[in-house]
Amino acid sequence: MYRLSYFDLLAQRIGDTTAKARFDRDRHDQRLATLRLVTFLLALFYFSYIPVDMYLLPDIGLRSLLIRFFVVGPLAVFLLIYYQRPVPIRHKEFASIAVVGIATLVWCIVLLGTDNPRVLHYFYAGLVFQLVLTIVLAPPFEQSVYASIVVCLCLYTTIWLLPGADTEYVINHLVVGVPTVVLTLMANYRFSTESLRLYLQNLNTDTLRAELAERNENLDKISHIDPLTGLANRRGLSRHAAALALRRRARDQRVALVLIDVDHFKAFNDTYGHDAGDHCLKQVAQAIQSACGPQDTACRYGGEEFLVLHTGNGLDALSSAALGERIRASVAALDLAHRESEHACVTVSVGICVGILEHGDALTPLILEADRALYAAKRAGRNRVREGRHDASSVIQLSLFDD
Repeated sequence: MYRLSYFDLLAQRIGDTTAKARFDRDRHDQRLATLRLVTFLLALFYFSYIPVDMYLLPDIGLRSLLIRFFVVGPLAVFLLIYYQRPVPIRHKEFASIAVVGIATLVWCIVLLGTDNPRVLHYFYAGLVFQLVLTIVLAPPFEQSVYASIVVCLCLYTTIWLLPGADTEYVINHLVVGVPTVVLTLMANYRFSTESLRLYLQNLNTDTLRAELAERNENLDKISHIDPLTGLANRRGLSRHAAALALRRRARDQRVALVLIDVDHFKAFNDTYGHDAGDHCLKQVAQAIQSACGPQDTACRYGGEEFLVLHTGNGLDALSSAALGERIRASVAALDLAHRESEHACVTVSVGICVGILEHGDALTPLILEADRALYAAKRAGRNRVREGRHDASSVIQLSLFDD
C-alpha cells in the first residue's frame, strides 16, 4: 500500500524515540514564538474586517461586531494563554487551527443574518480561511487536512443558505474553492515534508560531527599514548611540558626530570623472548606510575627507557631523589626473574636533575644532565639512583621534544 513519504519520515526511529517526537520537541520553542506572532497578527486581521462587513453588508454590521468580539475575541485570548502551558507543540498547533475553524463558523453565522445580494460576492472571501489554515499557520500536514475538511463543511453548508444562492453559484464557487483547497494542501505537504527532511538531515549531520569529534579526540589521545605501556609517549610529554611552561608564574616553577632505564634489558629479551620483554615493560611502567604523584607525568621515552616529569609545590633535590628511590624500589619489588642480572631480578637505574622551567626551543639541558646521572648509576653497579649536577640559580629551558 502506497504511503506518503512524510509519514515514513515521521515514523523513523532516532535512538529510543521516533522522528516525530524528536522533531516536535526540538522545534517547540522556535515554533511557539512563531505561533504567538502569527496568532496576534491574524487576530488583528480578523477584527479589521468588521468595517468591511459594515460597508458591504450594513444590515449585519452590529451583529458582526458583537459576535466577533464576544466569541472569537475571548478565544484568541484563551489561545495565547494556552500557549504558555507545558504541553506538546502539536497540541498548541491543533488549538490554533481549532480557533481558526471556530472563527470560520462565526463568520458564516454572521453572513446568514443578511438579505443583501452582495453577500454572494463577499462569500468568496471565506477561502481566505483555507489559506490561513494551510499556509499562514503552516501546521503539520495531517492537521491541515482535518482543518480543511472543517472549513469546507462550514463554507459549503452555509452557501446553500445564502440569499440568492443557487446550483450555478455553488458550482462557480467550487470551481474556485476546490483548486484553492487542493493547492494549499499540496503547498502545506511540501512545506511539512521539507521541514522534516531538513531537520533530519541536520540531525544526522550533527550526529556525524559529534561522532567525528569523538573519534578525533580518541585518535588524539592515542597519538599521545604509548600503546604497549599505556603511559604517555614523547608527543604526550611534549604537550604536557608546553602546557606547563605556559602556566602563570612558570618562571618560578621548578621541575625535576627523572630518567629511568631497565638494567640489562637486551639480555632479558635474548633470554626470555620478546613477549616476555613486552610483559616486563608493562610491569615496569605500572610500577613507575604507582610511584608517581598526581601532578607527575610518566612516559615511555624510548625502548626500555622511561621519563617522569616531576612537578609540585616544595619540589627540591631531596623530594626528587625520594621519587627516584620510590620508582627504583617499586620495580625491584616486582621481583621479575632475570638470571642475566647481577641482582637476579629486573631492576632499573635512575638519573635525576632539577631545574627551573621556562620556554625555549632547544632540547633541554635538564635531560642531558639526567642522562649523565643515569649512566653514573649504571657505572656504580645499577639498581640505584643518582642526581645530575644542577644549579638552582640557573634557568633550564624546557621545550617540545621531537618524535
